[in-house]
Order: sequence, then structure tokens, then C-alpha cells
Amino acid sequence: MRQITEMQEQIFRACHHYFDGLTQVEAAEKLHISQSAVSDVLKQVEKIMPEFFPILTKLEAQIYHLYGTEGWNIEEIAEHFGLTPNSVYKTLKRTKDKGMCFNKPKGRVLQYDPIIHDHQAKKKF
Repeated sequence: MRQITEMQEQIFRACHHYFDGLTQVEAAEKLHISQSAVSDVLKQVEKIMPEFFPILTKLEAQIYHLYGTEGWNIEEIAEHFGLTPNSVYKTLKRTKDKGMCFNKPKGRVLQYDPIIHDHQAKKKF
């Protein structure tokens, strides 16, 4: 059984960072409706499906992930996206204001790449 209407789903998908990640203004333009209509619908959807909130833009989600999960510092993120460190800081503050949780980054996350690391291990033996 459907919990939200097709129009609510369309607006939700346009804005949610797991899908299109558009701002409310961009979604309104894409769907040819007002920004206030987008905002109202998202509030309705949040009451029905609160587990999918807060909603971040794609850029907010990417910056949040790099900072909070991957352990990048603000200067690295700024350079990666061609932004100023102040813009990155403001974006992180916006995500926090939206309700995202922050733990102190632990530094770079170690990753295992079998192509690189297996080759390096074989060279040693």
C-alpha cells in the first residue's frame, strides 16, 4: 500500500540526496511548481516517513560524507570541489542545522584496494 502520493514521491525524489539532490528552488523549477509547494509537500512527507529526513542537497551530502566518514579536512574538501574553505565550513554548518550528527573526524579512513595492495604484497615475497 502506497504511503505517499505519486506527486509527493516525485518531489521527494527530486530533493533527496539519495536521488536527484536538487535544492527546493531547483526542484520547483524542474517540476513547474512553486518553491513553497515543494516545501509544504516535503513537510507532509516528513510526517509520514521521518526516517528519510533530513534531506541534503547532493553537494551537502558529498561534503558531509568526505568530512564525517572519509576524514578529509576542510581545506582538502575545498580544493576537491573548487570552493573556499569558508564555503565548505558553511555547508557543514548547514548540514548540522538540518539535523545531521557530527563526530570528530578520526582522520583518513584506510581502504584496501586489492589491485594495488595484492600487487605490493606479491613484490615483497
